[in-house]
Amino acid sequence: MNKQLKFIIALLLAGNCLSLKLSSAESEHHHNHGASFANFIPDKILNPDDTEYETPEAVAQHVGLYTTETAIAELGVDLKLLLMIQEDGLFNLAYYFVNQPETAGQRFYVNAAGKLESTPAIYQDLTLMTGALSEIDGGLGSGLIRETLAPIVLVDEAGQPDGLYTYMTMAYGLRENYQNARVYQSVGLYISDGAVMVDVPHLLGLDSSEPLLVQFEQVDQDTDEFLVATPSFELLQHNFDTYLEDHNDFLMAFDTPNDFVQKVLAMHLETNTSFPQDTKVELVDATLTNTEATYALLINDALLYAYDGKALHLATEFSQTDTGHYTANEWTTN
Repeated sequence: MNKQLKFIIALLLAGNCLSLKLSSAESEHHHNHGASFANFIPDKILNPDDTEYETPEAVAQHVGLYTTETAIAELGVDLKLLLMIQEDGLFNLAYYFVNQPETAGQRFYVNAAGKLESTPAIYQDLTLMTGALSEIDGGLGSGLIRETLAPIVLVDEAGQPDGLYTYMTMAYGLRENYQNARVYQSVGLYISDGAVMVDVPHLLGLDSSEPLLVQFEQVDQDTDEFLVATPSFELLQHNFDTYLEDHNDFLMAFDTPNDFVQKVLAMHLETNTSFPQDTKVELVDATLTNTEATYALLINDALLYAYDGKALHLATEFSQTDTGHYTANEWTTN
């Protein structure tokens, strides 16, 4: 069994229930596929009938960034949506539930002084997708390209969004070399008479008898613009090329305490949910076999992670020495 898979299984058994616009150089590398073991950048985008996708002329007048927000009464939540329409007819769509202060979970980060802090979670149940606009009677309709993503928003040393981490797809997704992509099912996005609209129940897959057609407003900028800056397949390519070291293993090379905290906690979030408000996370000192850990993290006094500069170790039974260091007789290693 692959060592990374063993580590993930151990993590699950231990109680695992608890970013990024590409530069032009990176984009060119990915479009040429480089030497990556997984290629997500399509050579061609095809229509459902196998003809090659062509940009409708009407797209040109709608290129830009759009936002909207709406209440979903049956779920008791507010939904924020962002849309980026590109000149080539492709669009990036993101949506997430807006947290209320009294119900918001929390995220953790390590500030520039090395202190671990928490901040209310922002992007609850974030979903990203890339699609293509196609001509339909009376305007433009939309079709999805490949899969939707539920990335984790990494947090920087100031507690601000710092990137998109596709943990679930990297851990459990296919490692394949894709050649072409197809525009298939409608996502409920429409453009008619100059208005850009989305059928929210259709988009979310809600079994609702009440229609909820919401209109987007075009804007020059938005603080969440980074969510729709990159097509989903380029985001996947960046993540696979950056965070995996070979066919299955995550790259365990943490440059800062915050980098360590973000990636370890991402394994527990899995998707961009958040930790309950009573979650306890601490940076601690830990000693492995004759080696002091570079970084160590304690979650709810139940899970102890230690990084020795080369590998990540997990212990569920541990103790403290007289000097306050945590140690364990048995570690599971990635």
